[in-house]
Amino acid sequence: MRLSNTNEISIIGLGNVLEGDLGVGCYIIEALAQERLADNIRLAYLAEEAIKTDVWLFEARLAIIVQGISMGVNPGRVFCWNYKTFQQHIPWLINQSKTISPLAQALARTELAGGFPKKVLFIFIQPKETSKPCISREICKAMRLAIKIIKKELQDNGTLLANNKIEPIYRLKPLQGSTLMF
Repeated sequence: MRLSNTNEISIIGLGNVLEGDLGVGCYIIEALAQERLADNIRLAYLAEEAIKTDVWLFEARLAIIVQGISMGVNPGRVFCWNYKTFQQHIPWLINQSKTISPLAQALARTELAGGFPKKVLFIFIQPKETSKPCISREICKAMRLAIKIIKKELQDNGTLLANNKIEPIYRLKPLQGSTLMF
């Protein structure tokens, strides 16, 4: 059992890299791992094992959950929701992604245990390519926006190192080139 720290921030990526843009959560975590982040920021790529998010959520000050999810809008559109908005959309979202039901269970379990994060932010990105392991141009652009949202949230929470110069987003390795292939 890990000891929790209420000053911790967890950024969790969900999705499957073998399903193209649906693996965007992994690439965002990978890009953030290149940054010089404060010691209290934990990055986790859980793939499709959303049921395990409770370990990363418990007593965190801030939790950010990122994943690609088909919502029937233009590819690359980024949705940024708080917990209340997420709860409102759970019945519909469950049919859109196999990770939503286990994620909702993990959130409920964390709340029941009395360790719910002070703030939870969900970043969902509409995929384009889901049939092969590559990232579309639309998702590359969306990743930039999602990383910008995450960095702004970290700045607002005072969790970037005092003299940490934020790496320009265009230099992040996963974003170089228009399409990533494996």
